[in-house]
This record gives sequence, C-alpha cells and structure tokens, in this order.
Amino acid sequence: MKVDIRRKLDMAGRVRDFCRTHLAPDNEGYTAAVKRLEERLARAEALAEQQVAGRVAVAGAVASKEQLREEIHTTLGLLAGLAKPAAQEEAELGVGFTRPRTKLSHQAFLTRARVSVANAAAHKEVLVRYGMPENFPAELSAALDHFEQALNEKHAGRAAHVGARADLDAVMAEIMLLIWQLNALNRWRFRQDAESLAAWKSARNVAWPAPGSGEVEKPAA
Repeated sequence: MKVDIRRKLDMAGRVRDFCRTHLAPDNEGYTAAVKRLEERLARAEALAEQQVAGRVAVAGAVASKEQLREEIHTTLGLLAGLAKPAAQEEAELGVGFTRPRTKLSHQAFLTRARVSVANAAAHKEVLVRYGMPENFPAELSAALDHFEQALNEKHAGRAAHVGARADLDAVMAEIMLLIWQLNALNRWRFRQDAESLAAWKSARNVAWPAPGSGEVEKPAA
C-alpha cells in the first residue's frame, strides 16, 4: 500500500474517533457525515487488507511456480533421455519428448510438458522397460497440475491487488471530501473553543497532497 494512503487512513481514523467524542446531535448534516465516514473507513480498511493479501499471494505464487517449473524441467530430462534409446522399439518415441526451452512462456511450457506426459502414458510399457518408474506419468501430471494452480493463484492475486487498489483510490477520495466537510463544520463549531479546535486540527493533520495533484487539498488553516 502507498505510504500516503496509509497516512490518510490513519488520519481518517483519528478524525472518526474525534467526531465520536464530539457529537453534534442537533446537526443532521454533521451526524450523517460522521456515519458515512465510519462506513467508508471500514470499507477502505477492508480494501487495504485485500490489496496486501493480493500482493502476498502473487509473491507466494511466483516463488512456487518458479520452483515447480525448475523441478518439472529437470524431471522431463528423464523422459528425453529414455525416449531416444526406446525409439529403437517404437519410432514414435523419437519425437515429442524434447524438454521445453527455458525461455518459453509459462503457458507454452505447461502445454509442451503436458504433451510429453501424454506421450509417456501412451508408451508407458516400453519406457518402463528402459527404466521409467511405473508412477512417473501420474506424478509428473500432478506436478503440472500444481504448476498450473500456481499460475492461476498468481493471476487471481494480481487481479485482487489491482482491483482493490482502484476501489481504494475511489473510497479514499470520498473519505477526503467527508473530512473536508467535517473540517469546515468543526472549525465553525469550535471557533470559540481553542482547546477543542486544537484537538481537531491535530486529529486531521496529515501530509496533504500538493495543489494541482487531483486530490482534495489541505483545508485552510
């Protein structure tokens, strides 16, 4: 999460807490703004957690798929090594067992590897005679399933991260407008109460964006 978003969330939490202890039951607009701020802040915190979870999921999936791909590539070397001598008995084994190039995309690598597994299963009897373990095709197929799952988890994590970030930006823009509104109301309410006014200014203090940034600017001092 961006540092400025976290700072604004922290500030919004302080503003919410201040407003809860400085109610204005006679002002419906103030009460409605505080309620909306509470709702939007809860939504923002949920989106922030989703964004972080998505980033963690992507990192974990990336590490998992890279390790799996390396293991699968090494394992396919056995098939490639056995296919050539076994082709003396079954000519079809002379093709379809070349290890995928390391620079292939993940999807292309997966497709080539699945072709090799299918060929190994189809010629299992002869390949076993040349030393391939009986359960080799099934184990390799399971490894490919795990690899594909890691790819899917990476894509899902990235989608969750990007989607949460976009939603969070929109929610934060609304939160900043609500704080702008509450700032105007509280400055008026506490214009003759220096202690409460100072407490309010401290609550909504944050590193505000510069003018022209497209975001709500710092309220007038």
